Amino acid sequence: MSRAATTLLRSDAGSTSVAAMMIAAAAFALVAGLGLGGKAFLIHAQAAGTADLAALAAADAARGIAPGDPCEVAAATAAKADLKVTECIARSDLGAATVTVSAPLPAPLPAIKVKAVAGSSGGP
Repeated sequence: MSRAATTLLRSDAGSTSVAAMMIAAAAFALVAGLGLGGKAFLIHAQAAGTADLAALAAADAARGIAPGDPCEVAAATAAKADLKVTECIARSDLGAATVTVSAPLPAPLPAIKVKAVAGSSGGP
């Protein structure tokens, strides 16, 4: 083997290990990203369901079907799922309520807000 070929082969030593480490790091980042996205999706689904339940409870209280202040009832309903009501608008004249629920997401992501409306549509 020539001297140039031997030098070239020596300079490639370890390059496969570096490539393997880069592929492993990329795979880890992909799996972590998918896990984070999946967790965010599940939290959003839970928050949407909780917002719906809180809005229904507030609308029932606004109509007089259930006792209590509509927004307090909505907050109590959301608290059962460890979520927080950030906005509540209840109209007893319409028997309707709009509730916004906030849910924290894992560390690098901001909290999400989900809005739900329940009650009379105001139509005939």
